[in-house]
Amino acid sequence: MALRHTTTESPIGPLTLVVDDEGALAGLYLPDHVPAPTPARLGERAADDDPALVRAAAAVRAYLDGSAPAVDVPLAPPAGTAFQQRVWQEVAAIPRGQTRTYGEVAVAVGNPGAGRAVGAAIGRNPQCLAVPCHRVLGRAGAVTGYAGGVERKRWLLALEGVEVVSDESRTQQGSAPAAGTSPA
Repeated sequence: MALRHTTTESPIGPLTLVVDDEGALAGLYLPDHVPAPTPARLGERAADDDPALVRAAAAVRAYLDGSAPAVDVPLAPPAGTAFQQRVWQEVAAIPRGQTRTYGEVAVAVGNPGAGRAVGAAIGRNPQCLAVPCHRVLGRAGAVTGYAGGVERKRWLLALEGVEVVSDESRTQQGSAPAAGTSPA
């Protein structure tokens, strides 16, 4: 399968979009994405007027400016282990404005106690924003690890109306928001 990519500007920095032969989104990478996509995952640089990439960029911009509830584009099936696939499917089902903890996702995919493995799988999500891994939080609602950095994760959660308690406030208050909750 041949892949092609482009870069588009966004409020959270330049995003790299990758589509496959059929025009489905195969990758969406944030600035300073960790791990960075390999050249094989990017494919060739596309023309600026590539229709599939123009549609994908418009869908991403609509999500990021708040006019669309999600990045609404066809997704290419991502390459990954069976466990990663289950995790990504579960994460994709988290509604806008809601969160889950890594532990809750582990339970949902049938592996209670595999919160760290869930975190590792989420860290390999090749379709950030479209598969909203920013909606997964640490224990007690902590905003932890994100491929594009914790500040971008906070920004995306705020975009969706999710209030998170800062680490400083959590320490001062001695408590955290209930996991999996969203603001009213």
